Amino acid sequence: MHYSLCTPSKFLRIFFLLFTLTTSVFAQSTKTDSLSRLLELSQADTSRVQLLNDLAYEYWSKEPQKTLTYAQQALALSKKISYASGEARSYQMMGVHYWQKSDYENALKWYTNALTVYKSIPDKRGIARVLGNMGIVYREQGNDSQALENYYQALKILQAIKDAKSEANILNSIGLLYKNRKDFSQAIIFLEQAQEIWKRLGQRQSVAGVLNNIADVYLQRRDFASAIKNNEEALAIFESLKDINGQIIVHNSLGEVYLKKQEPNQALQQFQAALSLNSTYASKKGLIVTHNGLGRAFLQLQQLAQAIAHYQQAMDLAQATGVKMALRESLAGLAESYASGHDYQKAYLLQHQYTQLKDSLFSEESIAKLTSLRTNYETEKKQVEIELLKKEKQLAQWTRNGLAMGLAILLLFGTVVVRQQRSKTKQHTILLQKSKELLDTQQALAEAEQKNSQIREQQLQQELEYRSKSLTTHTLNLIQKNGIMEEIRETISEVLRNQPKDLNKQVYSRLIKLIDYSFSLDKDWEDFKLYFEQVHKDFFVKLKAKHPELSSGELKLAALVRLNLNLKESATILGISPESVKTSRHRLRKKLNLGEDQNMPDYLLSI
Repeated sequence: MHYSLCTPSKFLRIFFLLFTLTTSVFAQSTKTDSLSRLLELSQADTSRVQLLNDLAYEYWSKEPQKTLTYAQQALALSKKISYASGEARSYQMMGVHYWQKSDYENALKWYTNALTVYKSIPDKRGIARVLGNMGIVYREQGNDSQALENYYQALKILQAIKDAKSEANILNSIGLLYKNRKDFSQAIIFLEQAQEIWKRLGQRQSVAGVLNNIADVYLQRRDFASAIKNNEEALAIFESLKDINGQIIVHNSLGEVYLKKQEPNQALQQFQAALSLNSTYASKKGLIVTHNGLGRAFLQLQQLAQAIAHYQQAMDLAQATGVKMALRESLAGLAESYASGHDYQKAYLLQHQYTQLKDSLFSEESIAKLTSLRTNYETEKKQVEIELLKKEKQLAQWTRNGLAMGLAILLLFGTVVVRQQRSKTKQHTILLQKSKELLDTQQALAEAEQKNSQIREQQLQQELEYRSKSLTTHTLNLIQKNGIMEEIRETISEVLRNQPKDLNKQVYSRLIKLIDYSFSLDKDWEDFKLYFEQVHKDFFVKLKAKHPELSSGELKLAALVRLNLNLKESATILGISPESVKTSRHRLRKKLNLGEDQNMPDYLLSI
């Protein structure tokens, strides 16, 4: 049993998300030697702090204890000489050390300290990098929505300051998060952007990392040849760089490929190679993945005792380090192993734990929040501007009313004064005239500002109307495309029925399978969902909150009903028959608890 969200390349993805903290990235042992010699000659000044932090970074993936030692020395010296930038970076490197040890509580503590100091300087690049570091921790803890929010904040800063190197890291992080959520189209977009930047900058180790990530996407699509090719290219780079951590991760990834190919002996070789390398490196994350992989390999070979032993080791490590997604795979593997050995009581208890953990990690609410974040990233500013314009319009109205009232009071006061002091009639008349002119000018300015605000609000409303038209156009295109595909399938089927001995029968059959496969893809639905949520914000969240028992398929159908599509149009989009749509709509009506006199489209429009 395999659960793609728990693949070992998860840890390689994280490895390449760590922000670059020095001017030369991923150096080999010659760089650490050079830095050590420079450290011996340095004085107790800012240059020494930088050298200490550089060494801390160079050792995080090789000898993590040295990372902590150098970071502590850098922190002490930074405080002594009041060097805020060095202090912030020292905190950040201490966070890296604890993250590498899977001590997430301490990692977030030190990252928060770093963020506070970077903001006080201020240092935009430092702020963005720490936001990315914290995003890594949140994602490992299974908090994808918070991780994505951090990534988008960091990306916005890095693009503004044109830091391509760090931007690539963030793009890679976002791509991997979407890959884990099985949104492969979004994942590829972000991963390829990161790869392009790293190639341009000559970052070989980062290129190796993204090769492994892309290989994992091919694995999800069951293109095993491409997955192996990309992983082997990544492994060659890691070996040339003497990067043990990278080698461990790629061996684990190759083991996953062979497991999916149902070649457990080949998988064992890869996982055992990773285990051997990890005997000195001691990466808990790598060990969790390796033991889960060995468990699955032995399970495929029906060597249940060894499978259970490895799954148990993975589960213990995952519980100790708080890696929830790896824990999920361990629980599932143990449940299957005990079930294969006919110990159904243990299997049931473990399966129950697995289900509870799965539901907490991948609830509908979490998915909706991720989609909302992606949409808000593009539209939030426009919504804020509309609200601001409304407030400005209200303020202009109050200002105009106040000016009118002030004018009335002033005119009344002038009349009283004129009656009481006729000798000063001329002076008061002049005063009143000037006051009136001033008030008229201010009122004209207020009216002009209100008119400008109305124009700006109208422009933004037109843009939102354009989004609604885009949704309609996309829906019609989707119906037309699926309808054409259905007609092609029916035509080919008719040819096959009328010409049973046709030499091209095998080709026609393959075409039908390809067309059926196209109906099963989620990309069209994901694109439709994005357009839909830009127009009908929070529809799925609110509907799920009122009716939590609705399935993902019923949520899709509800969206089509809200758009008032007929049975045939809905059937074309969903790839099923109109009768099936009719049956599904009947079930949906029951789950919505609607009476016979209630109109389902009207009810959904009220959500």
